Amino acid sequence: MAGGIGRGVKAFRLRAIGLERVLGELEASIMEALWAAGEASVQEACEALGPEHNYKTVMTVMNRLVEKRLLTRRRVSRAFLYSPLEDRQTFLDRVSHGVAAGLVRDFGASAIAQFVDAVDELAPEELATLEELIHRKRGEYKP
Repeated sequence: MAGGIGRGVKAFRLRAIGLERVLGELEASIMEALWAAGEASVQEACEALGPEHNYKTVMTVMNRLVEKRLLTRRRVSRAFLYSPLEDRQTFLDRVSHGVAAGLVRDFGASAIAQFVDAVDELAPEELATLEELIHRKRGEYKP
């Protein structure tokens, strides 16, 4: 997609599920662990991820997430503590906006038609929320 998805995210994988659509499997697991913890050392992240995860691999991926500006780190004594730069919902909103905007920009009416087809699968309360959002966007919302 022209213009990319946004900070820290370079691709959208159609066949993946959840955060793995935009992050690698370990990146997604680390981000989920840090959103849950708020802040963690590499050792704490490894403990949250489970015994099958190698300390050095987790440390490397966490440092890459810092480079991608998805995590921040600060030194405390001899260790670093890592924390997400934005909360989970803000991340999801930013990435989903980038994906949707890119699809509409690149594929126009075809993408919009597919969004409408996908909305057809929503529960009635989700459709009501969507309708409210459309009215707000048009300036027609009356609470």
